[in-house]
Amino acid sequence: NRKGGSLMRGIKYGMPQLLELKDIEENIQFCEKIGLNFIELNANLPICQPDRINVRYLNRLKMQYGVEFTIHLPEELDLGHFNRREREAYLKIIEESIGIADRLGIKILNLHMNPGIHFTMPEQTVELYETYKQDYLENIKSCKEAINLFLGGTGVMIAIENTGIFDRPHIREAVEILLQSDRFCLTWDVGHDYCHKDCDHEFILKHIDRVKHIHMHDAKGTHDHLPLFSGEIDLDEVFNLVKGNNPMILLEVKTKEALIHSVAKLKEKIWINSN
Repeated sequence: NRKGGSLMRGIKYGMPQLLELKDIEENIQFCEKIGLNFIELNANLPICQPDRINVRYLNRLKMQYGVEFTIHLPEELDLGHFNRREREAYLKIIEESIGIADRLGIKILNLHMNPGIHFTMPEQTVELYETYKQDYLENIKSCKEAINLFLGGTGVMIAIENTGIFDRPHIREAVEILLQSDRFCLTWDVGHDYCHKDCDHEFILKHIDRVKHIHMHDAKGTHDHLPLFSGEIDLDEVFNLVKGNNPMILLEVKTKEALIHSVAKLKEKIWINSN
């Protein structure tokens, strides 16, 4: 391993794109400088749109700095949407992202489950995906089949991230359907889990062997994305639960200062090399 590589064989550590750095190359240089292995390219950002990503350029930077990538898919993607044209548009975005990932040697595309629209009634809130669950789940099944075809012979996996909605039965059923395919896995966002009072926790632990990606950050109360070991989460427990899966661990803090602090703490904990 190059400097900062994991002591646990197969585990890689990464950082998100930082808004305080002007472009992808500056992010890559900083990633290499602090000894991390990969950067999460965020498809919500203008510079990470499929028509603006220069695969040849990024592959050159990848070779030059020894830094790899994951991709966080746009957060508004919705595989259960009732409108067929909208689902087709979302699937096209995923297909394009898989193509880019394959050419960059990317293994993980991170996906949020969309909670959908709710109606506020006089005495309750009605979630449409729950009310029309069969329609919703049929859409999930058909999207799973399409995505499996897109993935084809690539080495790419779709990692479904918990966002505080895995306590909803229809969402759990939808994720179970996706996990029937071995091309899907889970991202455990430990900060989301904590801030939503562990409502995702039971589902994650049930499928702990499918956790291949971690969004690691600390939290206090409902405030997350804190530097590692500066909050209330037992991050050592999380690490011990998943280290056997050789996951990719994203240090999901949002500033250079917070990343430097977090890497120093990981070295103290001997999660990663100190040389």
